[in-house]
Amino acid sequence: MADVNPIRMMKMMTPTLLSVTEKQLASKPIQDFLKYNVSDGFDLIFLEWFGYEAYYGLIHAVGSPPIVGIVSLGGSAIQYNAIGNPNNPAINPEVLAGYSDRMTFWQRLDNAYTNMWMTWHWERVMFPENEKMLRKYFGPTPPPVRDTARNLSLLILCNHWSTDYPRALLPNVVQLTGLHVREETRPLPADLQAWLDGAEHGVVYFSLGSNVMSKDLPPEKLQAILRALARLPQRVLWKFENDELPGRPPNVRVAKWLPQQDILAHPNVRLFITQGGLQSFQETAYHGVPVLVIPFMGDQKYNAAKMVSSGIGVQLEFKDLNEETMFASITKVLNDPGYAERMRRFSGVYREHKARSLETALWWVEYVLRHEGAPHLRAASLRLAWYELLLLDVAAAVALAALAALLLAAFALRRLWRALRPSTAPAHHARLRKDQ
Repeated sequence: MADVNPIRMMKMMTPTLLSVTEKQLASKPIQDFLKYNVSDGFDLIFLEWFGYEAYYGLIHAVGSPPIVGIVSLGGSAIQYNAIGNPNNPAINPEVLAGYSDRMTFWQRLDNAYTNMWMTWHWERVMFPENEKMLRKYFGPTPPPVRDTARNLSLLILCNHWSTDYPRALLPNVVQLTGLHVREETRPLPADLQAWLDGAEHGVVYFSLGSNVMSKDLPPEKLQAILRALARLPQRVLWKFENDELPGRPPNVRVAKWLPQQDILAHPNVRLFITQGGLQSFQETAYHGVPVLVIPFMGDQKYNAAKMVSSGIGVQLEFKDLNEETMFASITKVLNDPGYAERMRRFSGVYREHKARSLETALWWVEYVLRHEGAPHLRAASLRLAWYELLLLDVAAAVALAALAALLLAAFALRRLWRALRPSTAPAHHARLRKDQ
């Protein structure tokens, strides 16, 4: 997955998204629920807005209350298109593309292509397939999938510009910081606390999250990592999913599960080796620990690009990982105090906005309830065709007007030329006769 481009990744994910939706709608709990009269009594629907559009049939069955779309990542072209939010691929990197907001020409070209492909894929594949499922389980009465998809009252994104990039947002697009990040620190197990406290040279914390399992790394990569870690004076705490790790150096401690937030809060933790998942990024941003990011899939390269462009960490591609690159990447962050200083400032910005994030989200949800879906927030762009939104019809009208003006000018000049020619021709012929 680490070497898969975003388009191929989306093609791989599509059958899974559709299969999950199909199995859920066919499940006994959903079917039993639909047997009851559930056409009223629901004031609001929260829906994960990423490929589950057949659920619009269920929303229709419970009386079509206002919909709040929620995305556990940052926004993608498909979510911004659905709510009519501007999305300029020249400055807004696609969340699956893995670029920062400072793109080269070729990156902007690739980003624009990825953006257009994602839009095309939803229009030509995801919407039609979900439409079939919707009709299969809910019959002919619900409105078309495309219509409901563009009828969101509010879009909540679980990323914020402090860990993302500044961009133009409509008032009904709300960004959140990590709501799961706890402000209070819980006590660590006594033996782990003592081990962290006793780290004279500091601690490197290593976790690849919940989707990428360290135990499943290829043997040659695993051994390269172990050799690199053995060269460090720091202690290394590694979330490793097996009880034993053959060849484990004495400075490395492993555990199947670790209280990540409380570990990152420990003052001796100097580096976080992460896969770049958004929740891990938010936790390390809150606690101010610099990163070495090894991205694999989804939005991880996107988050990695933000970390690198902000100067709070370095990125190592999995295909380039060996003993020397791993050791060099770790020591680069540990030995350069600039990474810790930039992360300290980065954390200060993040913490300030986290303090109001949940309150802001709740206020907007209640606003939607108070104003019956808040239709006055709907963007006018949702009523325009794509060529109208891009002003192609206006550009065509201007081009035609310019062409008409040029043709008129050419016609006038030609008439003028013809009008002037008869007055000069007799004099010319007279001179010719005189010469003869």
